[in-house]
Amino acid sequence: MTLKHMLKMTTTDAVLDELLVAYPECLADKHNYKRVLDYVISTPEVPFDAFVIQIELIDTEDDDAFEEDIDEASYLSISGYSAAEDLHFALGFTKWEEWANAKIVIQEDLEIQADELIAICLYEMTFYGFNQEEIAGELSEIEKGIMLH
Repeated sequence: MTLKHMLKMTTTDAVLDELLVAYPECLADKHNYKRVLDYVISTPEVPFDAFVIQIELIDTEDDDAFEEDIDEASYLSISGYSAAEDLHFALGFTKWEEWANAKIVIQEDLEIQADELIAICLYEMTFYGFNQEEIAGELSEIEKGIMLH
């Protein structure tokens, strides 16, 4: 399943509601999140296999399977994985078209609703801004800083 497929199973309002439950500080930018969702919805559906988006629960207290009463040290991890490079990576600088069409792989025993998952992905997609050109500029600045050291 892809983000585009999941978006067909819900509404923009339901996703934005979940976003504000998870991240209340996003209220002032609700219109920006809606704009990004509209962009993803309008993005053409194309085959994409450069990486997958992995969703899993990380329990920092216990590496075994998690239990019903998960401790507060657990968190949801969203990362990219390229099988060709055997590489896990953060998705903050990934193009939104790639987010839209990458296959989402959810940890087998993780129960999460589509609206909640889309909201979390939306938050991650916009972590560095609401404009892809600005996000690319941010990445370029980081890369320049790395090259100088």
